Amino acid sequence: MPDERAARRVTLREVARAAGVSTATVTRTLQHSPRVEEATRNRVLAAVEELGYTPNPMAQGLRDGRRDGAVGLVTSGFTNVFQAGVAAGAERELRRAGLQMIIASTDEDPGREPEVVRALIDRRVSALLVMPDSDERDHLTPDRTFGTPVVMVGRPTGGLSADLVTTDDDAAVQEATERLIGLGHRRIAALAGLRATFPARRRLEGFHRGLAGGAAAGEEPHLVVSELATSEQARTALRTMLRRPDPPTAVLGLNLGISTGILLERLAGATPFAFIGFDETEVSAGLGISAIVRDPQDVGRQAARLAVTRLTEPALPPRTLTLPSRLVARGSGEIPADELAPGAKR
Repeated sequence: MPDERAARRVTLREVARAAGVSTATVTRTLQHSPRVEEATRNRVLAAVEELGYTPNPMAQGLRDGRRDGAVGLVTSGFTNVFQAGVAAGAERELRRAGLQMIIASTDEDPGREPEVVRALIDRRVSALLVMPDSDERDHLTPDRTFGTPVVMVGRPTGGLSADLVTTDDDAAVQEATERLIGLGHRRIAALAGLRATFPARRRLEGFHRGLAGGAAAGEEPHLVVSELATSEQARTALRTMLRRPDPPTAVLGLNLGISTGILLERLAGATPFAFIGFDETEVSAGLGISAIVRDPQDVGRQAARLAVTRLTEPALPPRTLTLPSRLVARGSGEIPADELAPGAKR
């Protein structure tokens, strides 16, 4: 008879609880895995029928060879150049697989992510590509997503059994720091985003490792500034540093917005410094700004491929792909410290 379950989708966890098994066993049963004993299978199927559980039909269609579904992409916003590139790469790859992509944004508010994910689940997407802002993963567990496969993009899985595509940002930042030390720089500033976010923490870790391994280079706390959310905040923070009696001779920008603020101050300011940014635009590249660069479209392509493979081969163990971040020398980050005496040309 009708009850409150008729108005909502029954979760995988509810089926597992009713059958007295794990959610993984329910999934294997619905996938007709030979690893499930007959008595257990019958118990699970009885719970499925009793509760009215329905698995994601689009994902099932893909396993049966049909390509009529959609994949959801969760992003923090539409102004982030890197995330826009990820979306472009993913969309092309999914289109080749006969899938559409639905994009949803948290509008830079991590608290909205569960709501956005649920909205995509309600659209019955076949899989989710998630570029989260926070470390929260509870809303991405199989019982909350009704078994919809999840591919994390650029953020750790946080214990979630999910595929992951990431870039080795920390290694590239460490390399950039060590290169500056090799050019004689001892006062190296690092400007980062919100420490609550994984990218900022990871890149700062690379910076600290670079300093620790550099000859005669020690960390100066006033030269490490985080919690910067805009390019203007980065510019203001850098201007304060440059006014000190012992200004930095080299500066690392640890995301694109911060790097843009540093570039503006470098163009307008009177104090010269070596500069390596993170990510880039045609303008910064054209101005000869050295940068740590990634290929966002390749990140999107690889994430989409993982999602398609997961739909057709759901029993595969979780996979992690780490794509390269590389340091591109264009001149601004290759200035030796001894060439940055007062009045020296940048």
